[in-house]
Amino acid sequence: MQNSRGHILWIDDEIHHLKPHILFLEDKGYKLSQAANGQDGIALSEQNNYDLILLDQSMPGLDGLETLAELKKNRSSLPVIMITKTEDEWLMDEAITGQVEQFLIKPVNPSQIFMACKQTLEKIKLHEQKAISDYLKEFQEIEAQLSNELNVDDWWRLYDRLTDWQIKFDHYKDTGLGSILKEQIQTCNREFINFIESNYESWMQSNDRPTLSVDIVPKYVKPILDKGEKVCLLVVDCMRHDHFKSMMTLLEPFFNIKLDYKLSLLPTATPYSRNAIFCGLFPDDMVKKYPKQGDDMKNDSTSLNQHEKQFLIDQLKKMDLGDKRVHY
Repeated sequence: MQNSRGHILWIDDEIHHLKPHILFLEDKGYKLSQAANGQDGIALSEQNNYDLILLDQSMPGLDGLETLAELKKNRSSLPVIMITKTEDEWLMDEAITGQVEQFLIKPVNPSQIFMACKQTLEKIKLHEQKAISDYLKEFQEIEAQLSNELNVDDWWRLYDRLTDWQIKFDHYKDTGLGSILKEQIQTCNREFINFIESNYESWMQSNDRPTLSVDIVPKYVKPILDKGEKVCLLVVDCMRHDHFKSMMTLLEPFFNIKLDYKLSLLPTATPYSRNAIFCGLFPDDMVKKYPKQGDDMKNDSTSLNQHEKQFLIDQLKKMDLGDKRVHY
């Protein structure tokens, strides 16, 4: 039978004893690759785009959980079925936390392995097909939306939707729609540039504007400090929205997260937009108030961030919060 149902990598230090299982799966239409230890399995997974991993827990050297962690580093969406000799609850918990699709207890017969592979891969295929159908529908909606006049909130919601699709497609092997999504994002980027060019100058002259870099501390930090509470302000360079949304599932058990947006000042470079967060000033005003610091940043690229603490302290003083201690 032609191997068309998927490519499986089986990692087990006793792989030579599993020939009947392998032949059974191949007869059912799967292509099988083998590794006798975790290190070899990791190397093979980096070289090949497998549809599924069968992973033994009890192996010398890297055990199953250690191998699982490395496999997920390489490709977080890679489905894994773990096979073990023990029913220890802690092991199952660790495996589930490590995003294992199924957990099988030895001894397993070929039919059990086949059913586990079939269920896992067909479930993924169904999810993938639904994602394709949903995106094609949403593609048309987004294209229609671009023909309308959008405000900042509309653009934020649109960006958020596209980001969700980026993340979703990253979890599937090949939907065939990645290039279409990329082109749609590029189209949206061009339209958004036109939107910024049409509105940016008027925003500079108005308090009725979207949240800009200069508004971060007054809008988000000051109200908390006014209540006598502490604030931890994290500014992370180069983290895209899709990066953060991918992290949210890890953070949500520990924090109540509310997503909001702000627009960068132009130019978006560190000396202007990032420093505007800390000093609360537009570029021209910042250069006038801090000529020496401006010269430092102009002449030494390593000093772009070194004045942030002083900028923040001065901004807090301006808001009558000079008594607040700042740790930077």
